Amino acid sequence: MDAAIQPVVLVPEATLSTHVARGLLPDVVPHADAAFNAGRAALLVHALTSEPGLLLDATEDRLHQRQRAAAMRDSMALVDRLRAAGHAAVISGAGPSVLVLTSRDAVAGVTLLTPPGWTALPLEVDSHGARVLDAPAEVSSR
Repeated sequence: MDAAIQPVVLVPEATLSTHVARGLLPDVVPHADAAFNAGRAALLVHALTSEPGLLLDATEDRLHQRQRAAAMRDSMALVDRLRAAGHAAVISGAGPSVLVLTSRDAVAGVTLLTPPGWTALPLEVDSHGARVLDAPAEVSSR
């Protein structure tokens, strides 16, 4: 991930069952929406690795967020407020937490937009990713 990107997760006091959130998704989606999201997924990889200025566009969604908005109104309102301010914000996983992909310089602006009762947690990213380590001698000889 580009070193300029700072992920921040915003955690509300409220919770939402993953089972309930997934149950709100339709069984069938329009081809145009699926194609749109596939393109955004490719753009997201490029934005995360090379061009962070594209994160706002790359995090647009037509398949998951609006469909579950009724179950997490405060989360969607926060996503909308952050995106209107130029921050790449999305529902994190099944929700109701919100993930913001911003710059280190903009974290203060994200926290200013975070409502009372929510916790803002800047995340550290392991820039090395998964690594295979040599097994101890007694394990490798078995």
